[in-house]
Amino acid sequence: MIGVAVMGCGVVGCGVVQMLIKNKEEVRRAAGRDVAPLYMLDIRDIAAPEGVKLTRDVNDILADSAVNVVVETIGGVGAAYDFTKRALESGRHVVTSNKELVAARGDELIKLAAGRGVSYLYEASVGGGIPVLHPITRCLRANRLTGVDGIVNGSTNYLLTQMRDQGVSFPAALGEAKRLGYVEADPAADVEGWDARRKLAILANACFGSRFDDDAKIPTAGISGVTEADMEAAAAFGGAVKLITHARLSDSGDSWTGWVHPAFVPAAHPLYGVNDVFNAIIAHGNFVGDVMFYGRGAGREPTASAVVGDIVEIARGVSPAAVPPAGEAPAFSAADAPIRRLARAASDARESLERLGCPVRPCGDGLAFLAPALTRAEFSAACQELNGLSEPLYVLE
Repeated sequence: MIGVAVMGCGVVGCGVVQMLIKNKEEVRRAAGRDVAPLYMLDIRDIAAPEGVKLTRDVNDILADSAVNVVVETIGGVGAAYDFTKRALESGRHVVTSNKELVAARGDELIKLAAGRGVSYLYEASVGGGIPVLHPITRCLRANRLTGVDGIVNGSTNYLLTQMRDQGVSFPAALGEAKRLGYVEADPAADVEGWDARRKLAILANACFGSRFDDDAKIPTAGISGVTEADMEAAAAFGGAVKLITHARLSDSGDSWTGWVHPAFVPAAHPLYGVNDVFNAIIAHGNFVGDVMFYGRGAGREPTASAVVGDIVEIARGVSPAAVPPAGEAPAFSAADAPIRRLARAASDARESLERLGCPVRPCGDGLAFLAPALTRAEFSAACQELNGLSEPLYVLE
């Protein structure tokens, strides 16, 4: 039997326990043996199912030899890091949905797990219930993976969908999302792009073998500055505004670059139709081409499903700690790469924009225009004579 302890019994942690009990037979058939929750660790007094022990002390878990797998759904990098490290050092496998911890400490924790002959798995840290990391690191590994793009934060995608479809402002959309429980009371990690940035670091590691802690180097802009006028500009060119995560491996393979930024997504692009709380991730391989993963990116049941999937992998003995490609990890490059942009300008800028070769469309009482691929410095220089220039959206090619 595989004994499981769940540390952090909020929405996801309780969902894991519920799934292990409710789908006991399905999990047993998939794992090839019984898998049972033995402990729930939380600082609160919560109701534990029959046969599951509630504790506030991680030492109770580490002292019980019947516990083989520890699930960490505490969140953050404080107690979650300490407890995860101690569990791995004790020879337990650890499964997590904590993208903040994976991005900040994943390089260290995977190395520790490998040294102890156990696994540190985190499928649920990106895309909720969408299987994406396992397919990338297993099914697509024979490819040379050179790029990944995605919509990986359901909260911001919901907000942008509401702004577009209902014609409301960002503050109004945010207020409604809070009322419905689609964002946290403090939504900064979502709306400022930090959550998406962490997930991009994890995706880049899966695709390119880069370091998780490149997370801190990725240029990031959230959606708090997106306006109704930006929505109008995107619509004028037949597209939509999405918060996009984007990464590319260099031709030499020794570096990679990426960004998280509000972007203009043309109607012909596969990510254009990804709306509301849904996520989608597109990986590009040199033989397989583009592969898209789509589904609900968050929520109790979908995320619990991904966590239990990792437990099943461990039970079947087919999932050692992730091993990056041979050689040194590609370094993150913060070079000012050329990017196409969509921006707005005053109506008297038409002549200047046409002289620059920019397609122009009417937008409100001004103009929307698509600039060619330029570095940030080149874009600023080219547009310095324009009046009423807005903060641009990146263009997803």
